[in-house]
Amino acid sequence: CFAPHWRVEMLWSACVAHVCSNQIIQQIGGPEGQSLPDLTVTQLLDLVAWVEFFRETIEDAFPSVASINAKKTYFDERPDLFAGDDNEVNMENATDILAWTNNMLWEVHRLAQDEFLLRTRGQVNDVLTKVYNDNHETFQTSEMRLVTNLCENVFALVGVHMRTIRERLTRKSEALAMAVCLIFSQMRSKQISCRDKFLKDLDTCCAAANDFQRMSEQCEDVLQDLIDQCEYSEGAIQMLEESCNALVSLYSGDAVFAAKKAHLYIFEPIWENIADDFFGDKWETEFTHNELALKLTRTLDDFMADLETFLDEFMLKKTVDALVAASVVFYVKCLLQKAEQHNSNKIPFFNKNEVALERIDKDVKVMKDYFDGLAEGMPALGKVIEKEFQVLTTLQELIRIAIDISETEASDFILVLHKKLMDVNITKYVVGDLWHLVKPTEERKVWEITESLEETLIAVCPPDNAHAQDRTNVPGLRLDETLAKHYIQSKRKRPVVAGAVEKMMTSMKKTWAPNEEKGEQ
Repeated sequence: CFAPHWRVEMLWSACVAHVCSNQIIQQIGGPEGQSLPDLTVTQLLDLVAWVEFFRETIEDAFPSVASINAKKTYFDERPDLFAGDDNEVNMENATDILAWTNNMLWEVHRLAQDEFLLRTRGQVNDVLTKVYNDNHETFQTSEMRLVTNLCENVFALVGVHMRTIRERLTRKSEALAMAVCLIFSQMRSKQISCRDKFLKDLDTCCAAANDFQRMSEQCEDVLQDLIDQCEYSEGAIQMLEESCNALVSLYSGDAVFAAKKAHLYIFEPIWENIADDFFGDKWETEFTHNELALKLTRTLDDFMADLETFLDEFMLKKTVDALVAASVVFYVKCLLQKAEQHNSNKIPFFNKNEVALERIDKDVKVMKDYFDGLAEGMPALGKVIEKEFQVLTTLQELIRIAIDISETEASDFILVLHKKLMDVNITKYVVGDLWHLVKPTEERKVWEITESLEETLIAVCPPDNAHAQDRTNVPGLRLDETLAKHYIQSKRKRPVVAGAVEKMMTSMKKTWAPNEEKGEQ
């Protein structure tokens, strides 16, 4: 009904663009958006959504506008949309006003989006702080798994924010993707800062392992729902997946950490009740059936009954992996603590070295047989047992060499031991302590042998310095770290060259207790 030369669509679009853009500029406090902080989150979302809708509509109707830079600004003047006396629409001027409005409003969009994201960061942080600071009581599910309501509370409140944003923005909105990534980032930061407070005892470790695992699964579900419901670009989807994967990885790693940290609370009564008795007189002369090792495995078995109830199959395997490593660390530390207590440089610690070695052999067998029994239902556990128990086999062979019942060269098994410890100073201490227990008169000699191998040991197995900030490093499971802390506290005088111990101690403190070292300086 309108003549083609009237250009109604262009005329109408240019007029609407000019009027609306000026009203928006006035309401947000000018082109710099001085009044944006005064808007509510809902108003910011509406503004972002309207600009996105406007931009999409204009560029669909007039594709050339997307690539045009306006020749002038129209803040203080109305555009001249007509040319000549025929009142024909001036297409050049109309296109220019559309291009200017399109570009100007996109800058407004950026400012509003930044303010909205800043506001979202604060609100999400407040919500997460409240959730994480609440008292989370553990309870059992219908399957008897230990959990708290942390997972449900976090995702319920975060879900409210996400739904509010989704309802206001378009399905294609990049701002929505950025907001979700920001929320994921805030969730990750809060988890990192608060996760350790949930690991207070065995029950809370089990509950945290289950909670964190459920949170990782829930996070994946949230992302999939967003992708299904929205129309993101490939770039936005990639950004969302990377952000989500970082959060999922964190939750999953924290779940495994919690499951493994349970070993600390399982071994508490073991350390209190039987640690001092291992390698003592009664252990050597009276406990002829390896009663202490049996007591250790029975205690572990008692806890296993609870663990099988409290944890799912995957987390249970992680805890059992930790118990294997913790058992080896416990046994080695108990042995080396006796070396610390032994003051003679001439007389062996044991009444009869051969009897003590027999007890050690059978202790190791008792512990290994117990875990081998568990491995029947956990096939992957076999490799863990083989890896962790190798150090005990190595110590047994070194003792045989020390008491002259093996023809193997000490240097061969010192190298094998070093591959496990990966710190030449700890290797020297351990080898020296073994000789101090069974053949103290040759302790200095074996120290010299170990020192002569130092270059070879470092070349074959360089120091591992990745332990310091590694979240996978669960306290009490790394033998090298446990022994380093043990030797840093050691007061025993060793028959070595003057200054050697001080030099090694300085090196170990630098590696294993850097904060202490700084404090001393």
